Order: sequence, then C-alpha cells, then structure tokens
Amino acid sequence: MEEVKDLWLKFNQYSNKLAAALGRTSNIVGEYGEYLAHQYYGGRLLDISEFSADIESPDGKRYQVKSRRIKRTPSTQLNIIRSWDFDYLVVVLFDANGAIKQALEVPVEVAKEYGTANSLQNGCVITITQKFLKDKRSIDISIPLGALNKSKEETAK
Repeated sequence: MEEVKDLWLKFNQYSNKLAAALGRTSNIVGEYGEYLAHQYYGGRLLDISEFSADIESPDGKRYQVKSRRIKRTPSTQLNIIRSWDFDYLVVVLFDANGAIKQALEVPVEVAKEYGTANSLQNGCVITITQKFLKDKRSIDISIPLGALNKSKEETAK
C-alpha cells in the first residue's frame, strides 16, 4: 500500500494539473461540472465574473451550474446563488469516485421554489433533498453527462 505522504503528493500533483487544464478557478468539482455541462449544451462558457450564469447555449438560453461530490447521503447544500438571471440551474452530483450520481436541468422557476434566503452570503441556497431530486418538472440529464464523463478506456468497451 502507498504511504499517506505519497498519496498526498500525487493528489496535489493531479489537482494542479486538472485545475490548469480547466483553466478557470481552483474549485475543481465546480469547474469540472461546468466543463461537462458546456460539452453537453455547447455555446460559450461565460467569464468567471459573470455571476448569474456559467454557459450560454447557441439558442441563447443561460445555464447556472452547481456541482457537488457526494460521499454519503445526497442531502447537501449547493453554493450560493446570488442572481436568478438564468434560464436553467444544472445540478451535477458526483459520487465519491467521480462518476455522475445524478444530473438535473432545473427550470429557474422551480429552482427558486427550493431556494432559501441567506443574508450572510447575500443570496439563496438550495438544499438537495429527495423532493428536489425527484421533482417532475426537472429533466434528468444523468445519462448524457455520464457518457461525457467516461474515460477513453470505458468508452471503448
């Protein structure tokens, strides 16, 4: 078995490589979720300073992407939403190994229903619950995002 210090060094080496490849911020889980959503929707990835949306699709729809890596229960809070100036909230939940556990396209009106004001952070937070995950007004995009997340070796099988 590898020593803890060796695992630590490898973790940082690969984290740095991944952050450089994504080229935006050091929030690797969030940036990778945006990367997958951008691959799926196309269009253009908006500047980091654009706090209301992350992607604008070719047809002009705006998507805000929020991602989380879930180790146990899927009940977790998404990062703060400071503006509702987008058409869809895309929620990407990864399992502990990095596979897509669930991905949803949520209309902004539905997302707002689940948002709770957070005055300390000047915005709203959404807690991921079973009710949120099973809301019939959302579209499950787990399969297409999961396909984009497969390695070359997995795709070849």
